[in-house]
Amino acid sequence: MSNTCILSVVGVDHGDKDLAAAVRMTCDAGGELQAILVSCVPYPLIGGPGYGGDSPFALIWEEHRRLETQANELTSVLTAGGLRGMVTPVFCSSGQVSSHVARHANSADITVIGGTMANDLHLARRVVDGVLFHSSCPLLILPKRRVATLRPKQIVVAWNGRREAWIAVRSSITLLQNANRVHVALVDVDSEASGEANGADLAGFLLRHGVEVVINHLHGSDDPAIVLQRHAESLDADLIVMGAYGHSRLGERILGGTTETMLQHPAIPVLMAR
Repeated sequence: MSNTCILSVVGVDHGDKDLAAAVRMTCDAGGELQAILVSCVPYPLIGGPGYGGDSPFALIWEEHRRLETQANELTSVLTAGGLRGMVTPVFCSSGQVSSHVARHANSADITVIGGTMANDLHLARRVVDGVLFHSSCPLLILPKRRVATLRPKQIVVAWNGRREAWIAVRSSITLLQNANRVHVALVDVDSEASGEANGADLAGFLLRHGVEVVINHLHGSDDPAIVLQRHAESLDADLIVMGAYGHSRLGERILGGTTETMLQHPAIPVLMAR
């Protein structure tokens, strides 16, 4: 992973913990780290009592100054971690966040968001949308209280046979090849299902690429994401690999799909692709 370019996306109000986690992971992998610092302000801004009486131009100027100051402070986090690079400030409306993130993600090998970003659902959903729906880059979600690595030894692949799951596996093939053990987890899937759905096709594909797998059939009454996380934790796994948003985004957000649960409550690092 020494040639890997990692993109870290941080919100202007998030502090430095997410970037610090990305720095540690990048140093461990020997890769290159780029970062963008996002501030999204609703447009149009209207002066008056709701904005403290300041004009829209004054508010925008003040936010630019705050963004530049925070970017400089976060750049020092990169330097302290022994990495060259800079933090690029991005100031835009909420509706523009996805396109800005996608533009940066397209030139990276993997995009990373930390636990602070994941808890900021208003911004995180726009970042996730930009990475997964408007770029070709996989997304890695880092929990707050777990050290992440791009050299995982134990990996759990969440499998349902769909296109998104295949893309996630192909996106992480190098990680899978370098792991000590790979478990393919199927939640509430009949073991007599077709080879595509029951993991047999995936096992054959990975074996041709030098990866032996153990197939685990999981069952439970909880959210499939929770079942997967508990299984991964029981194996002391370093990473979950999964396809994202197999159903419509709107439907998942209303009904609480597996992707949304993983975003809001990541127990261990989760790599998503679509």
